[in-house]
Amino acid sequence: MDEMNILIVDDDKSFVEKLEREFLLEDSFKIDKAYSIEEFYDKFEPYKYDYILLDIKFPHNKEGLELLEYIKENDSYVTVSMLSGYSDIATAVEAIGKGAETFFDKNAVSIKEIVLSSKSIIQKKILDKKIEILAKEKEEDEIIGEDSKILEIKRLIELVAQDGEATVLITGETGTGKELVARAIHKRGKRKDYPFIAVALTDLNRDSITAELFGYEKGAFTGADRRYHGLFEQAHKGVLFIDEIGELPMDIQTKLLRVFETRTIRRMGGNQDIKIDVQIITATNRDLYRLVKEGKFREDLYYRLRVFEINIPPLRERKSDIPFLAKYFLKQLFSKGRTTAKDFSRKAMNLFLEYNWPGNVRELKAVIESSALRCKLYRKEIITEEDLKGLLLKNKRETQIFTKPVITDNFNIYYEIAKYELNFINEALKETNGKKTLAWKLLGYKSRYAMLRRIKRILGEFPDLIDKYSYIRKLYGE
Repeated sequence: MDEMNILIVDDDKSFVEKLEREFLLEDSFKIDKAYSIEEFYDKFEPYKYDYILLDIKFPHNKEGLELLEYIKENDSYVTVSMLSGYSDIATAVEAIGKGAETFFDKNAVSIKEIVLSSKSIIQKKILDKKIEILAKEKEEDEIIGEDSKILEIKRLIELVAQDGEATVLITGETGTGKELVARAIHKRGKRKDYPFIAVALTDLNRDSITAELFGYEKGAFTGADRRYHGLFEQAHKGVLFIDEIGELPMDIQTKLLRVFETRTIRRMGGNQDIKIDVQIITATNRDLYRLVKEGKFREDLYYRLRVFEINIPPLRERKSDIPFLAKYFLKQLFSKGRTTAKDFSRKAMNLFLEYNWPGNVRELKAVIESSALRCKLYRKEIITEEDLKGLLLKNKRETQIFTKPVITDNFNIYYEIAKYELNFINEALKETNGKKTLAWKLLGYKSRYAMLRRIKRILGEFPDLIDKYSYIRKLYGE
C-alpha cells in the first residue's frame, strides 16, 4: 500500500493520541491531528488526505456533520468515517446519508478495532479504484508493432511511466494512436491505480474549456447551479491527457502555464488555490514550434509541455507493422462475433502494403472493420481485394494519396496534409450518402462535432480547398 495521509479530527486529545499510536504501528500511514474546528480548517486542503476520521460532536453539538458536508463539497475523493461517544442511531444514519463511509461508536469498539476497520476501508477503496480502472481499459489499448521506431516508443513509455512526474508531449499525425500512448504511460506507471482522464480540446466549445479543465463554484456564471470539480481535480494522483493542445486559446494558455509553475488550480468563481498531484500528458498533430513563431502559442508553455517528447511515426513509415496490425484488428472482431472472416487474401494484404494510409492506424482499423462486417453478411472467411472496394481511394483523380508529392519551392506540407484529410472526409461522406452521423464514426473522429470543427479549422487556413471536395462543399460550405 502507498503511504496514506490520514486526518483525525476530535477534541478528545487522549483518544486521538491513542489512535495515532495504533495507526503508526503500520508503516503506510502518515497522521495529522486537529483538536478543534479551527485546527481542522487550518489543516484541511482538497486532495491532501486519503482518509479522515471525524468526531460528530464538538462544543457546539453536531458540528462534525457540517464539517462532513464541507469536506464532501471540496474533495470528491476522500473517504470519511465518523466517530462518536454517544450511541445515536439517528445521527449515524444521517452521517451515512451525508456521505460518511461508516460510523464508529467509541464506547462500543476498541482503538485497535477502529484502526483495523479503517485499514480495511482504505484497502477496499484502493481495490475499487483498481477495478474501476480495469473495467475502463480495452484490448485496443495495446500498442501493436515490431518496427524499430515502435520498439523505441515502448521503451520511452516505460521510462516516463515509471517516473510518473515528467510532463509528456506526444506528437504525430492524426490517427497514429497518440491517446494509446498516453493510456500506456498510465497503465504501466506508478499512477496506474488512480484515474486516467482524457479530453480533446476540439470536443469542447471555446467558452467551456476553462470550466471543464479547472471546474467552477456554484454561481460562477449563469447556469452554474452547483460546484463542479474540473478535469484536473478528477485526475487527482492520476494522469490528465489533453489532446489537440495546439487548439488551446492564448488566454487559457496563460492559466495552464500557471498550473505548471504552482501545481495549483483555482475553480472559476473561487478564491482558493487547490493543490493538485497530476501527471500531465498532452498531444498534438500540429507543429507547436511553428505556432510559437507565428505568435499563436506561448513559447514558455511550449517548453513546459515538451519536457519529454514522444513522436509517433505515421503508418507509411513502418509498413512492416501493417500485417501485424491488420491481423490483430481482425482477430478482435472475430473473437467478438462481429465477423466470420479470419484472414486476408494475398492481394488484399498487398493492397494494404501499397497504400499510403494518410489516416494512419485509425484508417486501417476502420477499413478492416468495414470490410470484415461485409464478410459476415456473406459468411466469408477471407477478406479479399473485392471486399475493399470503395474503402481505399484508387481512382486516377486521387492517386496523389499513393505517391510522393512533387516538392517545389512553393511546396507546403501542411497544405498537402490538409488535402489528404479533407479527401478522406469527402470520401466518407460519399460512402455514407452524406450522413455525417455515420461518416465521423467511419473515420474514427471522437464525435460529429469534432469532425466539423476539424473541417472548419482546415478551411480557415486553406479556404481554397472548399471547391475541391463536392460533399464537403455541399454539407459544410455555408
